[in-house]
Amino acid sequence: MPPSRATACLVLSAVVAAAETYLELGAVPPLGARTKMRWTPPPGDDDGVDYFQLFLPRRWRADAAKLYPVLVFLHGAGDGIWEVMNSQSLPRLLAADQSTAFDPRKTWSFDFGGRRYENATFADDFPFICIMPQGWDGSQRPGWSHARLSRVRKLATDVAAAYHGDPDRTSLTGQSAGGIGAWQFAVQFPDFLSALVPVCGAILGSRRVSDDAARRLAGLPIWVYHAVDDVAMPVFLADRAVSSMNQAPQRTTPVRFTRYDHAPAPPDPQYSGMTGHASYDLAYRSAELYAWLLRQRRGEAA
Repeated sequence: MPPSRATACLVLSAVVAAAETYLELGAVPPLGARTKMRWTPPPGDDDGVDYFQLFLPRRWRADAAKLYPVLVFLHGAGDGIWEVMNSQSLPRLLAADQSTAFDPRKTWSFDFGGRRYENATFADDFPFICIMPQGWDGSQRPGWSHARLSRVRKLATDVAAAYHGDPDRTSLTGQSAGGIGAWQFAVQFPDFLSALVPVCGAILGSRRVSDDAARRLAGLPIWVYHAVDDVAMPVFLADRAVSSMNQAPQRTTPVRFTRYDHAPAPPDPQYSGMTGHASYDLAYRSAELYAWLLRQRRGEAA
């Protein structure tokens, strides 16, 4: 049986990575568009997070005295090297050319639920330094392990130092498996972030695990997104996480929860059966989300 397109992409992803052209961390990429970068991760007993994409706002200046807010994005389990990550969600919106292998349009838009989703100036107006680590390639096991999340923390620290990022305004988001990773990162490093935005993610384990996480994250502003009709990541996982967070005695501000009745499938036709899973393609177009993130500062009570 011939391999599926997804399997073929994973097998070839390591070869693609080797053939890509990358800027080194510290070099200034083109402003207002995502750029593929490399860095030297710290040694350890895990692999992954060898490459990342970096977005610098169009108004970013190397000689500016100001610090810029930072947003770290964790991709989902289907990603190998770039193809899936960049075909959807926030990384696609941050491209100068939003076309893909399955969609030749340079500006991405779609209709869903009686509404037209389009924003041709999204990247021009985006105010964050955005870090999009590539967690693994086709030669590595998938998943945001403790060691990989530790590398993400070091990467975010190094990027902030190199590009005038504000360590007190560093927020984290992730989708699907990246949403799971976002929860795990926050529990590992609860004092690192100014805000957390898990999208179609979950806290793995029992209710007791999510209750323990809630106590560690009681001071962290959190906004959760999920769709009721998500066939890949059942909504009860988000319901349980939000319930635990809001019942933590130390939490003073409830977790925000956008619980869509319906969400689209991912835009790539090979994932068309994952009805309701692409709540991220709704969430990351929300101007309200980014305005909220800009108001959050590390150490301020949730």
